[in-house]
Amino acid sequence: MYIEIKWAIVAILITALVGVVLHRWQRPVLPRLYVWVTIIGTLAASYYILNVFFGSGRTGWP
Repeated sequence: MYIEIKWAIVAILITALVGVVLHRWQRPVLPRLYVWVTIIGTLAASYYILNVFFGSGRTGWP
């Protein structure tokens, strides 16, 4: 799988923003596992979407 660095950095920034918002606005406090799964899922999804729409679209995923 070829990773486009430009879109990976943008996906990391989006994920960081989602993580900060999730951490600051959570009421009641969510389990850490839920937060980590959400952050990893956001990273994968945002990179995939950015790569398909704006990048080469070649992710190696079916």
